[in-house]
Amino acid sequence: MGSVVYFTFFPSPEAVPVDITKKEDRIIVRISIVLSSILLLLTACQNDPDPTGIGLVPGGDVVTAERFDSQTDSSEIRADTYVFRANHAGTTVLSVGEAEGIRSTTLLRWLYFNVDSSLAYGGRIVSATVRLRSMPYHVGDINAPFSMELHEITSFWNAFTVTADSLNQGSPTTGAVAGMFQGTFGETDSIDIPIDTALVRRWMHNSFEVDYASNHGLMLQTAAAQSGIIRSFQSLDPSNASPPRLTVIIENAGVLDTIVGESADNTTLCDGPLHENAGRIVLQSGISIRGRLIFDMSAIPAASIINHATLYLSRDDALSTKYYRGADSVLVYESVDSIANTLNSTGVITRTDSELPGVLIAEGVPVTRAVQNWVNRKGNHGFILVPMYELSDIDRMALYGADAPADKRPRLVVTYTTKPDLP
Repeated sequence: MGSVVYFTFFPSPEAVPVDITKKEDRIIVRISIVLSSILLLLTACQNDPDPTGIGLVPGGDVVTAERFDSQTDSSEIRADTYVFRANHAGTTVLSVGEAEGIRSTTLLRWLYFNVDSSLAYGGRIVSATVRLRSMPYHVGDINAPFSMELHEITSFWNAFTVTADSLNQGSPTTGAVAGMFQGTFGETDSIDIPIDTALVRRWMHNSFEVDYASNHGLMLQTAAAQSGIIRSFQSLDPSNASPPRLTVIIENAGVLDTIVGESADNTTLCDGPLHENAGRIVLQSGISIRGRLIFDMSAIPAASIINHATLYLSRDDALSTKYYRGADSVLVYESVDSIANTLNSTGVITRTDSELPGVLIAEGVPVTRAVQNWVNRKGNHGFILVPMYELSDIDRMALYGADAPADKRPRLVVTYTTKPDLP
């Protein structure tokens, strides 16, 4: 483009004289000028062609594009799972029961009642009922009889602090059975469970005395003789049309009034074993079993710039379940601490490969940034794999792990650039 090219134009013997004062001849002149300009530009650009533009880069600044593929470059891969003891505040699903080694417990409470003193102290409670609306999510035979006990909770708790571990350690504490349910119901039926009216009377008194914190609510758990089934119900989440409802019918001076518990709190907590399967990373929602995945990146020079990184994960559908929403994606985060398993604040959701339905793909800035950090030797703590809906669903997703066959194990493909060694 830096060369100068000279053109000499000679009239053609057959050329016809042009009178530019005429409109049609002016058009011919314009077309000729445009064509001549294009010809000049194209001819000038043909001087020493260099389609890559590399000739414009100083010799010492030449870069080389390289490709790292963990599947072909014999990168060491490590993978395992661990239990993340999270609170389940804001869950959209409340589950109760025991099946496949998983035990699910729900906690509910109503902080106050909008009543006056005459009803709180003088009225006769005719009935107190908890209504739950079922959801189609379940583990086990949905047509089997279902047994559930409602125990009074006798100590403080809230959805942001209680975990499955604290529940196993006896916190919060519980008292006598305050209600029971046994029977069958459909996927979206409502069930009404009568509860101890004396307990509800105390809650009403606390409400009137502004002692809301003493209303600890109920723990819903499987009956002692029940096993093999977990049923689910709508929670207090705003997305649900029929949240748990406490209704009290009270009689005062011959007049019946209906009172509803308000300002409730709820959570569901699950517990169960890790799935120890050779060559698999088994993620479990509900229990919050997460996966760890580390690739050896030492083959990429430390001065390299990571242009793009893609993580491929293969599902083992035979070991996975779809009892709840059957999510076919996972969340992928960079781990910034392998001891505490601290996540980077931003992750990516995998997508399914359009040509290979069983393969999940994770790519984007968080994945590329993680690999860049590892190549910069800032500490390679790997990826953390988080199941979708881990706080509400009870589904399992199995991924092929580090010990799986080569074509199934996790794969990381990285494109990077690096300056060559100077002489």
